[in-house]
Amino acid sequence: MFTSRKKIHKDNDAKPTEFEESVGQAFFDLENTNQELKSDLKDLYINSAVQVDVAGNRKAVVIHVPYRLRKAFRKIHVRLVRELEKKFSGKTLFMRSNEKRTEERRSIS
Repeated sequence: MFTSRKKIHKDNDAKPTEFEESVGQAFFDLENTNQELKSDLKDLYINSAVQVDVAGNRKAVVIHVPYRLRKAFRKIHVRLVRELEKKFSGKTLFMRSNEKRTEERRSIS
């Protein structure tokens, strides 16, 4: 699925899981079919996606997005989550940005 791989950028050229490919395919499909989101989704991608069990025999989808793209995702968050919840029916959807913090060392003089 080359089309879904365009929407998934993993560290160290790791291979995406089957579930991540399905989320990537959902992003790609939305970009091609939804005129409202098309221009906004063009340059966006995800780092990873996992499906977790939550209370009450329910499932949730957690999508990790790059920290530098968080503002662009935040801009379309409501519309994107609404469309993705239609594709992953019965599952709650969360989007989370991956922050890489670098420690700065300060010398004491």
